[in-house]
Amino acid sequence: MPKLLLRVCDFLLLALAAAVFGACLTSVLTTGEYGWAIPDAPYMYEPRDFYADAVLAGVAGLLVLVLAERVPRVRGSAPLRAVATLAAALLALYTAPPAPLVFGNTWARGEATRELFLAQMHMVLPIAFAVLVLRMGLWHFASRKKP
Repeated sequence: MPKLLLRVCDFLLLALAAAVFGACLTSVLTTGEYGWAIPDAPYMYEPRDFYADAVLAGVAGLLVLVLAERVPRVRGSAPLRAVATLAAALLALYTAPPAPLVFGNTWARGEATRELFLAQMHMVLPIAFAVLVLRMGLWHFASRKKP
């Protein structure tokens, strides 16, 4: 499988993870239950902004992944590649939607990070590990030698 196609798959996986986290977070904060809720705050944050933020979070994660894998030591070691993948997934989830303004505009410095990311580790870690498992499976499938 061509390297470019694998990178596109990495990007799509990271952007999807960002969208899943953003939608689940919005659902938990607005309804108190897990689900898929896209924030809609007219004139401030619309559904298209949600998807644009998910794409940008996927790009940020992909950049971290590409830069980490440029280091020969990381490229040659499966455990270090796994750590790089987790770091990229966590960055994508950290920068994931929704914008804190959707939930009010009285955020103190650092409060958005604490409440919208660190307090949500029960959602963040399973999504990040799912990204790791899917990516490792994809790269294992792509690196198989054909008989």
